[in-house]
Amino acid sequence: MVVTKPIAWIFYVVVLLICNSTNAQVITTTLEPTVRNVTELNIGFNRRSDQGTWWTDTSFINLVDDMNPDIVRYPAGTQANYWDWSTGQFIPNTDKVWNNKEVVTIPTFLNALPQRTKVVYVVNMARPTPATGIDVNASEAVLKSQSTRNAKITDILNALAEFTNQGKTPYAIELGNEFYFGNIESGIFEIIDTGTDFLSGWDTANNQPYSSSSKADATEITATFYLDQCIAIVAAIKAVYPNMKFVLTTTKGGTAARDRWNNTIFTELETNPNYSVLKNNVYAVSQHHYLNDNYGVQTPIGDNATAEVAIAEGIQYPIDKQVDYDVVPSDYKIWYTEYGEVKGIAEETWASAIRFEAFAYSWLTRGDKVGQLGWHYISDNNVVNDNNSPMKLAPVGIASKLLSQASADMTDMQKINFGNNPIAVNGVNALHGFTFKSNEKETVFIINISDTDFAQVPFNNLITYTGQPIMTQYYSNAPYVSGVFEGHSNIVSTVGSVNTAIDIHKFSITVIEVPNSTLGLEDTSQKKRSVYPNPFQDHIVFKDVNTVKSVAIFNINGSLVFKTSHLESKILKLEGLPSGMYFAKIESDAVHTVKLIKQ
Repeated sequence: MVVTKPIAWIFYVVVLLICNSTNAQVITTTLEPTVRNVTELNIGFNRRSDQGTWWTDTSFINLVDDMNPDIVRYPAGTQANYWDWSTGQFIPNTDKVWNNKEVVTIPTFLNALPQRTKVVYVVNMARPTPATGIDVNASEAVLKSQSTRNAKITDILNALAEFTNQGKTPYAIELGNEFYFGNIESGIFEIIDTGTDFLSGWDTANNQPYSSSSKADATEITATFYLDQCIAIVAAIKAVYPNMKFVLTTTKGGTAARDRWNNTIFTELETNPNYSVLKNNVYAVSQHHYLNDNYGVQTPIGDNATAEVAIAEGIQYPIDKQVDYDVVPSDYKIWYTEYGEVKGIAEETWASAIRFEAFAYSWLTRGDKVGQLGWHYISDNNVVNDNNSPMKLAPVGIASKLLSQASADMTDMQKINFGNNPIAVNGVNALHGFTFKSNEKETVFIINISDTDFAQVPFNNLITYTGQPIMTQYYSNAPYVSGVFEGHSNIVSTVGSVNTAIDIHKFSITVIEVPNSTLGLEDTSQKKRSVYPNPFQDHIVFKDVNTVKSVAIFNINGSLVFKTSHLESKILKLEGLPSGMYFAKIESDAVHTVKLIKQ
């Protein structure tokens, strides 16, 4: 009798804890009817030069392969305004000190990219390179002259020729970076505050800059000066590369100068006949967004509750910035060529991975104008952990790999609606997701930003293909622990076959891949065959081993029975496997699943 009451209380507490950590309601799933074409949606990274060795390090190159980005921006953001492409570093004798950063020339950069990854080249409109023969510290009249502009155009065309000669012409040209700030980094687009007025642009008739009484007015002059430069640069590039896409520098709003820049750019393009040809050649405009010291919580996370708050900001921030989406005319795509987090409250934690996915999801749900997502830079410590040898994927790198696994080379996207979807924190729901589809496969992509497990969430109603679904899920029970990376015990990953419903773990990223059985799984098309013979006895042969990054083989119960990366031979020996049916998940330029029969 003495122990009965304590045992009863212990039982009550255990049941209470279980109920609190597992959602008791049944989650339902449906698809929004709108199907978005994502053929030209690109998800990837900004690049920049840092200290140390990255772009020639084999382990880093392998990790870039693993992340498989659609696109990478070169040379960087602000660094582009100082860049000399021929040397792979800054132009000498400017306010920017090189400080032993990694030299990355065009060949070095391209050699590190996967074959399918596209390049956005941010051209240096701000300063003349030494190859132009013009001193970077020449007079303002010289630097802003038509002859200097023409010399820079020649230099830009030479850079594009180098890309082409190395086998990869850029997918798009980004016309400079962040000139709306009008600071020293803007070069010829700098606004000079004299203390009594603001000087910007160039008055050719009087051979001097224009004078304005406010920075906002000076920004308007700079914006038109920028458009005038763009006219000549775009025309010259278009003459040689007629299919090139062009991206103009615009900005999020919120300050008088930023708003004036945007209003000037969009109004001039729409109403000024001098810019009509330029308008027709502009494919997209850029915006940069960061979770910084001016947004949200500033205290580093220390438990699951604070991790939820930090992650939820990834959903909420793009919602709060809907006005910046709406201000862009429907004529243009919006390329978020830099977005990320710089306040450092979740450094190298699994929470940063979930927040990355939340950020991407929330940007994509703003609308069809979203055309590119570029995380602020690929060598960031949250993306790649360089404390290990070889380097390993840090949490954001893992998340990027999973998002690519779901979205790369897909044509259609639909948003998933979750019925009985509980609030995780601060009015933000727990579950979010998309489906993606191509002729080869469908994928289901789900993130759980909450500290709650969800049992038997249906997915079969979200897909139309009938191949065997394979699920990959990553999660962490303690997403606030710092210094984690792929292979760390804090991050759990599971891969296996599933049927109609899945368990979704707390703080998880889930990708379900369903091959089109008429193409990939049943292997009826000769063109689609990637391995042979099938059925096999003791080995399989890859049609093109050079494109294979990894192979994972699962039995019919979904258990991983074999895995290898970076094949050195086109023959893969599998004599140790018992006879039966298996599923081979093959990662190359895309990820597909092949049914194998061992005799």
